[in-house]
Amino acid sequence: MSDPSTPIHFYDQGEGLPDSLPDSPFPIFKSWFDEAWEKRITPNTNAMTISTLHEDGFPDSRIVLCKDIDPDQGSIVFYTNYNGAKGKQLAERPFASVVFHWDEYERQVRIRGQVVHATEEESDRYFASRRLESRLGAWISDQSQPIESRQALLEKAGEVIAHLNLDASALMNGEDVVVPRPPHWGGFRIHAQSVELWAGGVGRIHDRARWNRAVTINGDEISAGAWSSTRLQP
Repeated sequence: MSDPSTPIHFYDQGEGLPDSLPDSPFPIFKSWFDEAWEKRITPNTNAMTISTLHEDGFPDSRIVLCKDIDPDQGSIVFYTNYNGAKGKQLAERPFASVVFHWDEYERQVRIRGQVVHATEEESDRYFASRRLESRLGAWISDQSQPIESRQALLEKAGEVIAHLNLDASALMNGEDVVVPRPPHWGGFRIHAQSVELWAGGVGRIHDRARWNRAVTINGDEISAGAWSSTRLQP
């Protein structure tokens, strides 16, 4: 009869979480993210599903791109139209849940937290780094609002060029032009209150752990307590 204290060897394979969980989950999360980004198995390895709450009580989920991870703050940033559905939902209920899933590596990260606007400087800096088409697109689209046709949406491009007094001939020649950031477009920073790390295992015996902390946001003042952690059964 086998000794029940001895783990069955085929469940103890692959790279899981450390036996002694670290004080913060963010160093592991950041290393997983950086590895996926470096190898670029898919075009958008920084894609994450974000869920917000609609006024009818139902969750709304969609894919956005994570553009910054701050391990010291324990926060992540994405950018969007503040007047779109998710922007309005976050203005009313500033809480979100996100999921990163890297199927190739059998790794998943779940984050829940409170949401604030990124700083104007952060939003300006990231907007200026975007492709010209994307900068113009932020002005063209009234995100989530109805429109009668695709052609009508494309025709708005000419209206935007005229409104911003841009050099149309320079645009047609492929030259870059300065496009200011729209006041309705910018970043959201999610301050994590709960982080769950998941590493796939043989026979669905995955390695899984959750970290929690208290986060208090009062205007521009943000304070966070220490993380506590626990291992979870898969």
